[in-house]
Amino acid sequence: MKGTTNSSTPAHAEEAATTPSSPRFTIRFESNVTRFAEEAAAADRAYFSVLESLSAVVLEQVFLDNEFPVPDGTDPFRCETIAGTFERRNEESEHAAEPEAAAQATVGQKPETTLDETSAEEAARKLLPEFPELDSGVCFSKWVYDNVASDYLVEISTVLGTNSGRTYRQLSTAMTIVYGLPRFVDRVRAGEFTRAHVEVAAQQCANVAFEFLPKLDAFLATKKADVTCDSLRRALSKHIALLVPPTDASEIATKRRRIDVEGFKDGSACLTVSGPSAEIFSCFNRIQAMALAIHGKNKSTFNLPAGMEISDERSVSQLEYDLFIRPVPELSVKVVSVDPVTGIQTATEAPALDADGNLIPGLDSDDGLADYAKHVAEQPPADEAAETGHDAAGFDSPETDTAADTAAARDRAAGSAFVPDPEGTDEADRGPLEYSIKLRMPTSQSWLANQAATVVTVPFLTLTGDSNLPGTFAGGSPVPAEVARTIAGRSKTIQRILTDPATGTPIDAKATSYTVPKDLRKTLIEQWTVCTVPGCSRRAEKSEMDHVKPFFHLDPLKGGLTRFGNIHPLCKRHHALKTAGRYGVTMPKSGVLDYEFRHGISASVSAPEQPINVAQVLEFAALGHVGLERWTLPTSMVPAAPQVLELMPGESTIRERDEKKRRREEEKRLREEREARQRQLSEAFRAQRVARQKLRLERCLDWENSVFQPCLPVGSNPAAAAKQLTGNAKYAQAV
Repeated sequence: MKGTTNSSTPAHAEEAATTPSSPRFTIRFESNVTRFAEEAAAADRAYFSVLESLSAVVLEQVFLDNEFPVPDGTDPFRCETIAGTFERRNEESEHAAEPEAAAQATVGQKPETTLDETSAEEAARKLLPEFPELDSGVCFSKWVYDNVASDYLVEISTVLGTNSGRTYRQLSTAMTIVYGLPRFVDRVRAGEFTRAHVEVAAQQCANVAFEFLPKLDAFLATKKADVTCDSLRRALSKHIALLVPPTDASEIATKRRRIDVEGFKDGSACLTVSGPSAEIFSCFNRIQAMALAIHGKNKSTFNLPAGMEISDERSVSQLEYDLFIRPVPELSVKVVSVDPVTGIQTATEAPALDADGNLIPGLDSDDGLADYAKHVAEQPPADEAAETGHDAAGFDSPETDTAADTAAARDRAAGSAFVPDPEGTDEADRGPLEYSIKLRMPTSQSWLANQAATVVTVPFLTLTGDSNLPGTFAGGSPVPAEVARTIAGRSKTIQRILTDPATGTPIDAKATSYTVPKDLRKTLIEQWTVCTVPGCSRRAEKSEMDHVKPFFHLDPLKGGLTRFGNIHPLCKRHHALKTAGRYGVTMPKSGVLDYEFRHGISASVSAPEQPINVAQVLEFAALGHVGLERWTLPTSMVPAAPQVLELMPGESTIRERDEKKRRREEEKRLREEREARQRQLSEAFRAQRVARQKLRLERCLDWENSVFQPCLPVGSNPAAAAKQLTGNAKYAQAV
């Protein structure tokens, strides 16, 4: 079973649709990686074939439930596509409004009349039924939930081996891709997009109302095929933010705020926090800035005293997890004693918080921290404290509190990291004086502004209140206009970025120094949003700036300038790989990078388009009454939307149809036989009746052989005689 969509398109549209776009990658020579690429492409085709079959099963069941007639022979089910249904509804509403406009026309004006030259195919299309159960405000997620029968759901879940929730999501994915985005489907069939792209498109569009799907399909029909799935997700999010009213999106995000947790069989779990984007990004930025400060050993962030160095072996991700999972960090001082002979280290921890969870007074200064460390060093270990009556924090136990025990504890503490033995070995022979403390996340405004700031790009018209275009975070995610204005109003600095009106990408900025200026860096971040290496999702905001052509320090004007066309963001890891020559990078023109990898794969990466910036240019043009026809996307570049949806019935439906047809024919044959038998009986009965009537008539006319009733004798009683002759007493009385 396979679902297809057909439409009649103009010649120029067919040429544009059949013109191959630039592939996602090219193969220079054969290797294990290139063979893997072929197998991956085959797996993508198999996955999409499953989606087509699954969507056909669902749509056929909906056709039958809505009493669509099963076609005869090899004809398919036929109905209008989603785009065709909305187009016809718009035409009908326009035609309905025309008489009202004509009635309001002034006298003396002749309305322009045009002949309705509708082709036979278009006339036939108008007779087709609409897409079943199509409501402009409903999305495919709800459509699937409302229209898929329970027995079908159970059967499909059995085949997929999933629970009902996952089956509903899989059905929504299949219907959204195959029938909600038909032009994107044609590109998927051509191998331009992978399974990851299909899943991203389905996730972004499954909850979008039907009325917006044709516009999203037109956007995907012209999207570059060399984008990664993350780039496609960001682009779709921005485009959806332009279509869906911002108030609705903001209110929905606020109402749906929640925290979900899911455990896995390996003992791990996943915590998902959903809510307004501004709050989520601000929380993440604070946690990430704290983790980066610890990982980068930036002691000035925490105002550590002189001589104290941060020594932590955890990765940035591990630090982020530890900070997030402990929202109220406990501060403690760790005393490490190193034996200069054996090298054995011993550790003692003491809390820097009191019983109420507050920082002990005086620990925020160097002298206070040193005094507290000295006090901790004088205390016995935990096991010995139990014997002498002292707890780990140095408070005396009420059971035993003698001066001798305290002195013994101080003697045992000699040689510790904080208080080395003054009478022991020489100072040069003592072990390293090392201690560590748990740090509290800074909350000062200066630190938040410099290290954990949330960067938002806001269109100028949105900032002035003349438009409700959404803004974007540094990672490319959209932010509602009202939230963007609030963040901009609280910001101390605003930087202007000029963009190309055709693509929305920032225009050229340059510098003659090796160090990238802040304004150029922010412009590059806005242009690329993430690391330019294919598949990398690290934000450009936290990445390094790489010169494609090395910067010539002796004479910067001779090449390798710090400017557009030569500089792009690379995360620290990929920057090191590029510097080591593990892959080659060239920039043929500004905004386009060509990567050549060692195993025969080459790929081209383009700066992501900015549909929000392009929308602002169009609004600028509308405000200034300037025509921008040369900047609009040519119609020939967008394939025409399919108008007719055709679906071949499944084998079971065909067998059921043939069985019903056979039963109808058998019933018709039996009915015809009964009717023929009835006709024969009726004709025989009529013939017999006519024969009897003829015989009686002949007997009546045969006067010679007729036998008449003899006359009554004279003097007989007439009544008695009539009774004898007729057998009717009433007649006899009447006589």
